[in-house]
Amino acid sequence: MTQPVYEKLTDALKMRGGAAPAIHCPEFYAIIEELFTPEEAELASKMPLGLVSAADMAKETGGDPEVAEELLESMANKGLLLSFVRDDVVHYDLLQLVPGIFEMQFMTGEVSERAKRLAYLFEDYFNAMQRLPRSGAGGVFPTFPWARVVTVEQEIPGEVEVHPYDKVSQYIENAPYITVATCYCRHHGELVGRPCDKPKNNCMGFGPGAKANADRGFARLISKEEAREILKSAEEAGLVHLSSNTGKYIDFVCNCCICHCGILQSVKNANSPSMAASSSFIASLDEEVCSGCGDCVERCPMDALAMEDDVAALDSNRCIGCGLCILVCPTGALSLEPREEAPVPPRDRGSLGAALMSSMQPNT
Repeated sequence: MTQPVYEKLTDALKMRGGAAPAIHCPEFYAIIEELFTPEEAELASKMPLGLVSAADMAKETGGDPEVAEELLESMANKGLLLSFVRDDVVHYDLLQLVPGIFEMQFMTGEVSERAKRLAYLFEDYFNAMQRLPRSGAGGVFPTFPWARVVTVEQEIPGEVEVHPYDKVSQYIENAPYITVATCYCRHHGELVGRPCDKPKNNCMGFGPGAKANADRGFARLISKEEAREILKSAEEAGLVHLSSNTGKYIDFVCNCCICHCGILQSVKNANSPSMAASSSFIASLDEEVCSGCGDCVERCPMDALAMEDDVAALDSNRCIGCGLCILVCPTGALSLEPREEAPVPPRDRGSLGAALMSSMQPNT
């Protein structure tokens, strides 16, 4: 029987939202019982939304500040909390399940019995979630896009006005810190026996949160030049740039494959993938220029392209505007154009969180 403290922790994690919810079920309890000691779970379940210091946490719970600090540091070192230094005092924030706790468990690329055990526990939970309604009455998933596609920037026509949030190069230039880590999705897949041949060391973080992860050994700080090289290599490998659906700043850029990325898979399975998560652009095809080589068909992760009568055919409803097809088109038959009524991302993480929570149907 699950201890009541883990039920309280599930409620606390559920309040933090995210792309994958925390749900009361045996599969989820198995994960948090593996990750949190009962003492850690008790303290984590009482953490407020937002940053809190060990001293303030002790005041809130009536506990010993030294004990609170020891528990908070233990959880931060295990990738369960983020930590930031403010005015020379460490503050902590309980992470969401996804994005957050899941990613932190696999982004170091660790291969061990514990890592494999965790991988299978998450696999069981993700499989359990697939059996739940995604929307409508009883739906447990947000319908507002948590992530967005970032187009291959070099393929955007030079005469087109580009919003700052569509240019990953601008985020790179403005970021005080950039990190790289192992792709947690592909590493998780390897641990459960589903590897692929795509490169793994290309999950990028931006800003203070990335610096905090590097300080704890979860990622490696890199230069702006190395960040650009990583993006170029990912594009050549046919990986889709995905980022947080925010405009003022971004926390990460994932370079995703369709075989392991749960977000890309859910987008592909949507009736209209371009409405689920997309960029501000969409592909355009000039059939008269197409040579019929089929390279774009193989490259498209959304099956938006197919061969008909020896030339490519484009289903615009399935195009997410990643730009990968344009990279491999030898004749220039494919190009990008601005998407009509392209969605404007929420300004920041708080605005995105509010949009996600408001889009969720009550669980009945």
